[in-house]
Formats: sequence, C-alpha cells, structure tokens
Amino acid sequence: MRHDPTQNERLSTVRADLVQLDILLKEAIAKLSAGFVGAHEALSRQQALAAHGDPEAMALTREACAHLDSALTALQFEDIASQLIASARHHLADGGDMPGKGSNLSVPQHHMESGDIEFF
Repeated sequence: MRHDPTQNERLSTVRADLVQLDILLKEAIAKLSAGFVGAHEALSRQQALAAHGDPEAMALTREACAHLDSALTALQFEDIASQLIASARHHLADGGDMPGKGSNLSVPQHHMESGDIEFF
C-alpha cells in the first residue's frame, strides 16, 4: 500500500528543498568570489615576479591554479541547485506528488568540501 502524503508533507518537502538550495547557492557564491579574487591576486603577483625572473613565479602559478580549481568546484554545484529547483517546481506543479518509491527526495549535500555528491 502506497503512502499518500498530505499537502503539509508535500509543502514541507518543497520548503526543505528551497532552504537547501539557498544554502548551496550562498556557499557557491562565496567560494566563487574567494576563488576568483585569490586567483586574480596570485596571477598579478606572479606576473610582476616573472617580469623580473623571480623563481617564486612558478609557485604563484600553482597557487592561482588551486584557486581556479576551487572556483570550478563551486560552479559544479550549480547542477545540484538546478536539480533542487526542478524538484520544487515538480512538487508545486503536480500538487506535491512525490517521486517513485526508493527515490531520493532531495540532494543530501550541504557543504562543498563534504565527500561524494548524491544526485536524484
């Protein structure tokens, strides 16, 4: 026998998805900003040192690449945010019908440094 969720349960699921989306987007934006600012600063220093033949230029290049890698990781979280938006829209458009039995109801990822990402 299938459990038929109440309107309040469906709305609670949608609200939880939207709260998680907000958390993920704020974290992604903060990481992107820090990553790009850090990369810009490192590349500016590297460019100035390289112009004078300084051996520290290579280390600064690696630092810039690390900042850019962090920014790219943040961009990958846009996919998770898109899935949460689609889930919320589905719940609202279909009167809150839940996905099939055994499906994840939301993305259980809360922090960008936390292990594997589980998708829907």
